[in-house]
Order: sequence, then C-alpha cells, then structure tokens
Amino acid sequence: CQMTPLSCKDHDTYAADSQFITHLMGRILGQQGLQPTPIDTRGFQSVLKLIENTNADSFDLFYGLYKFNRNSGDTIERLRDALDTITRSLEEHKSY
Repeated sequence: CQMTPLSCKDHDTYAADSQFITHLMGRILGQQGLQPTPIDTRGFQSVLKLIENTNADSFDLFYGLYKFNRNSGDTIERLRDALDTITRSLEEHKSY
C-alpha cells in the first residue's frame, strides 16, 4: 500500500469512480442470484468473484461509501444513463 497525496475533491472523485462503483455493481449483480455453471467463462468467474468480494463486506461499509461521498449519487446516475443507452442500442439493433 502506498499513500498518495490528494485533494479531498480528487479523493472523493476517485473513490466514487473506483470503490463505490465496484461495490455497487457487486451488490447489483449479487441481487441477480447468479451461480456458477458448467460453461463459465473467465469473465463470468470474475463476476462471481466480484459478487463474493463485495458482498463479504458489510452493508455499512457500502452505505458509508454512498452517504459520505457526494459523488456517489452521480455515479448511480451515470450507471442508469449507461444502462438506458445500452438498452436502447439493443432495441434499435432488433430492426436489422
């Protein structure tokens, strides 16, 4: 571990864009009830590991990443916008 000097603003931006999004995705994917299958790819195994790692941490830690970082709300909004964009792309591709 190496200490890196940062402004509070930079720290919060980095934390929301790395720690919070990681925990958010792990919790979202964990809600899907995903389980190993006989045809798992390495990518899917990584997804399962993400779920395992993030859900092993307390909800209080996850909530703290949200509550005490004003950038976390923006991270959620960008995730929603990205999901909408990808979903629209899939729907538009049906017409091919």
